Amino acid sequence: MRPVAAPPVRRFVLAALLLVPLSALALDTSTTRAVNMRTGPDRFFEVMTVLPARTAVRVTGCISSWHWCQVVTRRHRGWVDSRYLQHPVRGRVPVVDERGSSRPPPARPRDTPVRPAG
Repeated sequence: MRPVAAPPVRRFVLAALLLVPLSALALDTSTTRAVNMRTGPDRFFEVMTVLPARTAVRVTGCISSWHWCQVVTRRHRGWVDSRYLQHPVRGRVPVVDERGSSRPPPARPRDTPVRPAG
């Protein structure tokens, strides 16, 4: 039995989707007030810099709670609290893990023993 070829329209749509850069999934917005840019998605991470109010940022993704988002400015890449972004981000940018990767972190097998540090 021979495989059936995909219709030309379906092949075109698939090819077009493959050509869309990931940056097209980003959201351009700005900060609503001065906000700390951090090295990770929590207030306990180190502050890299303070972004002044109305700083243009590109949101590249947010953690699943949508509270912290990874942003890029002209000089820095880091994390900011989404409450201080001009536009809502929920559902408009990809969900990322704490490292900024769009894939979830690998799970540790249950039978792998945890070794104490030292």
